Amino acid sequence: MQPAVRRGLYRQFLGLLVMAVVLPSLAFGAAMVLARYRAELDEIDARTAASAHVLAHELDESLAALQASLHVLAAAGARHRLDWSVELPELQRRYPPILTLIATDAHGRVIGAAPAAAAARAVGLDVSDRDYFRQPARSGRDYISDAFVGRGLGSDPLVVVSVPRYRDGAFAGVIEASLAPAHVYDENGHGDYETVLLDRAGRVIHASGGIGLKFMQRAADTGFAPALAQRDGGAARRAVPVMPDGGHAFVAAARTRGGWTLYAVAPRELAARPALERAMSMIQLLLLAVLGAALAFVWYARVLARASSLLLQRLRALASGAEPALGLPAGDVPMPEELQPVLAAIVDLSTRLDHAHAELRQSLAEREHDVAQRTEQLRAALRELDRVACTDPLTGALNRRGRDEFVQALAAQGARLGSVAVLLLDVDHFKAYNDRYGHRAGDEALRTAVAAIRAEVREGDDAVVRAGGEEFCVLIPGVGRARVLNIARAILLGLYRRDIEHRDSEHGRLTCSIGVAMAYSVDELDAAMDRADEALYRAKRRGRNGFCS
Repeated sequence: MQPAVRRGLYRQFLGLLVMAVVLPSLAFGAAMVLARYRAELDEIDARTAASAHVLAHELDESLAALQASLHVLAAAGARHRLDWSVELPELQRRYPPILTLIATDAHGRVIGAAPAAAAARAVGLDVSDRDYFRQPARSGRDYISDAFVGRGLGSDPLVVVSVPRYRDGAFAGVIEASLAPAHVYDENGHGDYETVLLDRAGRVIHASGGIGLKFMQRAADTGFAPALAQRDGGAARRAVPVMPDGGHAFVAAARTRGGWTLYAVAPRELAARPALERAMSMIQLLLLAVLGAALAFVWYARVLARASSLLLQRLRALASGAEPALGLPAGDVPMPEELQPVLAAIVDLSTRLDHAHAELRQSLAEREHDVAQRTEQLRAALRELDRVACTDPLTGALNRRGRDEFVQALAAQGARLGSVAVLLLDVDHFKAYNDRYGHRAGDEALRTAVAAIRAEVREGDDAVVRAGGEEFCVLIPGVGRARVLNIARAILLGLYRRDIEHRDSEHGRLTCSIGVAMAYSVDELDAAMDRADEALYRAKRRGRNGFCS
C-alpha cells in the first residue's frame, strides 16, 4: 500500500506546487514585466530630461567660455593699443567653432576682423545698424543673437556673440564672434538621442540629422510642433509624433541662460526594444526558477520522507525494545544522523549571534559617542561660520550684518540699555595714502586703525564696525559723555603714537578724525549716527586728527 500512498502524496504535492508556486510566480512575472516596462518609460523619461539639461549646460558653458575670451580681449584693449590683425586671428585659432571675428569702434565701424580673408572685406564696414552692435552699445551687456543668415562677410547660417569694450570708462565699440550653428554645442556622445535647438523666436538653430529640420524653420510650422508643448525640465510619459516618418518619440526640453530652448528626442523604440528584451529574459528566468523550485521541493520531500522513516523505525524499535537496525542513529537522540549537523550549526549560529549582538551594542555606543563629538564640532563650525559672516575679512571689524545683530541685541535689553555712544571715525587722507604707499600698505593701515580702536573699547561689550572704505563706527553702550570723549581722545592718541608715515598729511603721519554723538535709546541710533557724521565733518574742517561732538 505504501507505493500507492506515496504516489498519491506526490500528486497532491505537485498540485499544491502548481497552485502555491507556479501560478503566483507567473502572476509575479507578469507584474514584473509590466513594472519593468513602466520603469523603462521612467528611465527614458529621466534620461531624456537629463540629456536635455546636460546639452543645455554644455551649450551655456561653451558660450560662457567664448564670452570670457571676448571679455579678456576687450579688457586688454582697454589697457593697451592692440593690433587687431594679430589678436583676433589668435582668438579664432584658440576657439575653432568661430567662423569670423570683428572689432568695431564706438560708432560701429569695423576696425579689425579675422580670418585674414574676411578682414580685407570687413574693415571699414559700418555695422551700427546690427543688433550685435546696438544691443551692447545701448545696454552695456553681452549679446547672444537668434538664428540668422549673414549678409556682410557671407551668407552662411549664423549665430553671433558680442561683448562691449570700453576705454577710459567710455564705450569704445564691440567685439563680435560669429558661430556656425552646427558647432554651437557637441551633440555627439549622447547615444541614440536626437537634438533640436531653437532660438528665442522658435526658429531652428540646429537639428540633428534624424529630425529632418532645416536652419531658420519655425518649429511650430513643422512636424516637430507637438513637442513644443513640453515643459522645460521634464519629458512626456506619452510619446508624441515628431519623427520625419511619423514615428513617435519622447521629448524633453531645457532652456539655456541665453533664452534658447534645447530639445532631446528619444525615439519610442529605445524604450520598447529593451523592455521587450528584458521581459523575455525575465520570463525565462522565472520559468527556470519555477523548475528549480520544483526539483528542490521533490528532493527535499524525499529527504523528509527518509527522515520520517528513520524516526518511525526508531520509535518502533523503542516500542518493541529491539536493537536499532544498521544505519539508524545511535544513542537516544530521536533525529537522523544527517540532521544532527544542522542542529549543531544552529547552536553554533546562536553563539555567534550572541557575540555579534554584544559587538553591535558596543559599536552603537561608539557610534553614538562619535555622533555626539561630530555634532559638537558641527555646532562649533556653525558658530564660527556665523562669526565670519558678521565680520569684515580685511580688518576683523563687524560688517553691516554684524552691526545689525549687535543693534538687535541692544534693542532686546529695552529699558536696561541706558545710553549708547556713537563714534564715527575716518582715516585722514586715506586715498592719498593708498595712492602713495599702495593698496597693501593701505590695508595694513586700516588694520592698524582697528587695533587702535580696540585697544580703548571693551571686548564683547562694544562694537567696532567697518562702515565702508576707511570709515568705521564704534557703538559703546552704557557710558557717559565724559567717558566717551576720553575714549575718542585715547583712540586719536593711540593711532598717532603708532607713527605711521603719511607724507601727504599735514601731520606727517597717519591720523584719523572722529565725530561723537549720544543716543539714549535704540530708536535714536539713526539720528545719533547723523549727528556723529556732522561732527566728523566738523573735525575734518578743523584740521583733522581731532574729534567733535
